[in-house]
Amino acid sequence: MELDAYQMWGGDVLEGFLLPWTGIGPLLATIAIGILAVHVEGRSVIAIPIVFLCSMMVGAGISGCGIRFPYMHAMVALTVIVVGTALAVGRKYPVMATAIVLAAIGVVHGHADGLVIPLRSSPLVFLVGMLLGAGLLLAIGVWLGMWMEAHSTASRVFGVLVATGGTAILIWAIAT
Repeated sequence: MELDAYQMWGGDVLEGFLLPWTGIGPLLATIAIGILAVHVEGRSVIAIPIVFLCSMMVGAGISGCGIRFPYMHAMVALTVIVVGTALAVGRKYPVMATAIVLAAIGVVHGHADGLVIPLRSSPLVFLVGMLLGAGLLLAIGVWLGMWMEAHSTASRVFGVLVATGGTAILIWAIAT
């Protein structure tokens, strides 16, 4: 039986939406980026997540053009370590520097996500779902960040947990 357009598009959006939620690396990194967005100087709560989401689309476009980054799993793990370490340090960072670093991280995560777009799906619809899923994770991170100060124990412990998770992912990526 053939799927109608609504069922196919709804499935693509749902698959894309669930993608950031299914891997421990993207899940930890995206929530941590949301928290970090609250902990920048000047509180650019909206700008930082938008930079990250836009750079994810750039990364997905790069993979869609057939350009492949080497050592993709290790690169994603390193980005998780960087974001976790930034939270663990427990300080406020300059907006521009944070935006540049998170843009690079977004390109890596978007590239990784672009590599797993199912062949039978509509890439644009899948990516819209992915943006919605990542956006919700960022919003959860921002919400959590509103409750934590940059130098608080809760924020720093979460950063250590994220960096530790990234280290475990890196070890796994190197070992396999």
